[in-house]
Amino acid sequence: MRHGAVVGYNSADCFYYGVRVVTGSEQNAGTTNCLFIQLIGSKASTGSVTISNSIINSPVANTACYDEFLLECSKDLGEVLVIVLGTSQKWLGGSSWFVDYVYCIDFQTKHWKEFPCYHWISEGDCVSCTSDTTTGKDIEGNAILQHQRQTQMDQRRILYKWQVFPDLKLPSAIDVTVKHLPTDEQFDCVKSLDFTVGTYGAVATISLKALFTTIDSLRQYEELANAIEKPKFAVYELGRWVRDEEFGRQILNGVNPVIIERCSSIPTNFPVTTDMVKGSLSRGLSLEDEMKGGHVYICDLKILDGISCKEGWSCPAPMCLLYVNGHNQLVPIAIQLKQQPGADNPIFLPTDNWADWMLAKICYQSANTQFHQIATHYLSCHAAMETYGVAVMRNLPDAHPVHKLLRPHFRYTMAINARARMTLINDGGVIDQIFALGGDGKKELMRRGGASFNVHWTNIEHSVKVRGVDDPNLLPGYFYRDDGLKIWKAIKNFVTDIIKEFYTRDADVKGDSELQSWANDVHTNGFPAHEGGIQGHGFPKEIADRSKLIELCTLIMFTGSAQHAAINFGQYEIYSYAPNAPSGVRGSLPTTKGKADMQSVMDALPDKTVTSKAAAITNALSQFSRNEHFLGNFPYEIFTEEKARNMIKRFQKALQGIEGDIEQRNKSLDVPYVYLVPKLVPNSITI
Repeated sequence: MRHGAVVGYNSADCFYYGVRVVTGSEQNAGTTNCLFIQLIGSKASTGSVTISNSIINSPVANTACYDEFLLECSKDLGEVLVIVLGTSQKWLGGSSWFVDYVYCIDFQTKHWKEFPCYHWISEGDCVSCTSDTTTGKDIEGNAILQHQRQTQMDQRRILYKWQVFPDLKLPSAIDVTVKHLPTDEQFDCVKSLDFTVGTYGAVATISLKALFTTIDSLRQYEELANAIEKPKFAVYELGRWVRDEEFGRQILNGVNPVIIERCSSIPTNFPVTTDMVKGSLSRGLSLEDEMKGGHVYICDLKILDGISCKEGWSCPAPMCLLYVNGHNQLVPIAIQLKQQPGADNPIFLPTDNWADWMLAKICYQSANTQFHQIATHYLSCHAAMETYGVAVMRNLPDAHPVHKLLRPHFRYTMAINARARMTLINDGGVIDQIFALGGDGKKELMRRGGASFNVHWTNIEHSVKVRGVDDPNLLPGYFYRDDGLKIWKAIKNFVTDIIKEFYTRDADVKGDSELQSWANDVHTNGFPAHEGGIQGHGFPKEIADRSKLIELCTLIMFTGSAQHAAINFGQYEIYSYAPNAPSGVRGSLPTTKGKADMQSVMDALPDKTVTSKAAAITNALSQFSRNEHFLGNFPYEIFTEEKARNMIKRFQKALQGIEGDIEQRNKSLDVPYVYLVPKLVPNSITI
């Protein structure tokens, strides 16, 4: 580290400014490029000054390090408002440089300021940094800061262009390939290595096992599930997956806990009667009275009705009626595999032949699996978060409070989505290979999901109320709801503190042109109407007041963190054992009762190739990276204000309280619900 290095001007009448440039702790954060710095003050600018290289130019900086420089200027800069950092010619090969922040002290006034950066700077690029958190209205009349913000946004709109998907009716994304993503959006070397090794390692391990495995019983599916690693809560242990109570647990606390609704009347196309299910109604009441009492629920996957499947596979569009019994357990009491009732579409019951009932549950789970991956997982989390992120980068400067609030929740999301579009959901990709839907069915489900998508799908307060599942007395054991609402409240309290700190009145929100530009971009370009769709999909074109802004920021932060964690990290637990939740069913759907046996079950399950691929990909998707940032932990201190930093500490304390409550409750559960323990909830969608 160099102290007291004098660079820049040399004059008898001098003004001195001390600068400390802190290189980040990311691996390979250092650089061998030639570097320059520029201080822009309220009165004058230094111009670009080449700074001498020492620790910064270490080719690998594994821990945070800094260099200090003394800039000697012939003019009084006034208050330093902007610092520009950049790299010029390549030196000894060159590499990108990650800067955490810059400290600047004016030795004339003894006043120092912190300038957050937290950007990668590639060869020939530069980044401008400001100190305070400000809205556009806060800097009205300050030409220097206005120019800095406008220049930053002009550059960003070149990097972050929209790609639209009119055929699939999906939310818009960044219009680049993985290779050409902006440097800030790309995986760093640690994440890239973890992702590559995790994915290909899982595929290689289970593929080798499958090569020497012949599936002739359920035992072989268990062996395949164990080939990569044994799931922590293996559904096959003690035959747990067969039990109706386990089926109900997965409806509430599995990877798709968002489609169950309270049933107040039986749908006309699902003609279940009291006589059919009276053996399951433990209170001795009629089905109608049980519905009035709030004990009956339904899952209806009608969105899958009529979607085509690959040859040799079937795609049910099932309905499942569920009941909270006298032991406060949610259990299935009726399943119909197609939407239209008829002689060839029986209603399966727990009192039927065991194989009939098992096969009906397997068919339901296959439909739920495919809907979960396309709609619940990719569309409402991955795609939506990318849309929000692109719009933030196009419209909100780094210094904007909403940018600072939301930016941590987009880390690596564009990178993982670009990979998904290249290998997972692309034509001929993994989804086409393992799902019964195949390529054509996948696209049709995307179109249907995209057309009906609403951003409030992931607003847990709104969702549980609309679905009628918000009362824990009527529907106990719904830990996704219970834990999710606590996290939502903690996030909302934190957001409220931040928003009210930087927007003292509703009029400040309405008058913030940058904020309104962001909302309009999301509404118009991020969630376009497409043919037959709804413009904005629930996201407003303008934000009228602080309350609405708080709601939207809470929604975005929750979606990228807790919502994705809840529907993603249990995938290996649920999907690794194919009989529990297969990616499709082979052959035809059962049309009669009393004919199924174990061979019928085996014939319906995917073969070892499909099973292996599904287990490998869900294992990879269920892993954390070594450098994961978890909810409440912000390694990048982008807020310089002490008040804002204290708000972060209060948020962290609230999350610690939630964590303690969850861990205490989990001690009494046979299968702990861990997917919303805050320390296991990443800030953003990174996988």
